[in-house]
Amino acid sequence: MDDDEAFDAPFDEIDTAAHSRHYSWPPLPGASDRSPHAGLEVLQRIVDGEHHLSPGSHTLGLALSSVAERVVTLTATPGEWALNNGGTVHGGIVSGWVDSALGYATATVVDEGVGYSTLDLTVRYIRALRLEKTPATIHAEVEHVGRSTCVVQAKVLDTDGRTCASASGVMMLFRP
Repeated sequence: MDDDEAFDAPFDEIDTAAHSRHYSWPPLPGASDRSPHAGLEVLQRIVDGEHHLSPGSHTLGLALSSVAERVVTLTATPGEWALNNGGTVHGGIVSGWVDSALGYATATVVDEGVGYSTLDLTVRYIRALRLEKTPATIHAEVEHVGRSTCVVQAKVLDTDGRTCASASGVMMLFRP
């Protein structure tokens, strides 16, 4: 990576004793440069550490582990801040992971300049995800790509490989 391509890597600093969290993210690009991540090459640069995930994905503790056409794998490392009062990972956090995975899977099948956004998301919570069973692995796979929509299936697995949630979603495509 050239010096002129360098970016400020986001960080996430958690002090469990003080129950505090401090994190940062790079500034958003200018409006003219805001095109969604699209194509395997761009996503591979994220895996390789040359680009970063979106601020929202970073905030949720996601990392893009691998990409292939139609398929992505992410890992999610929640902190204590992500737990509900029952001591398990909050369903809204899991839903956020899945929503991000749908988007990144969609990015593997669209060309640069094609936008996408979640149209529909259904998450089925199968078993509680406990902090000691993380980082979680999220697998998302494109099932169908059409002119205006993309259908994606996803699973959230704990460290024992057990499915904690499954999901399906439809992404709206915005072709030029």
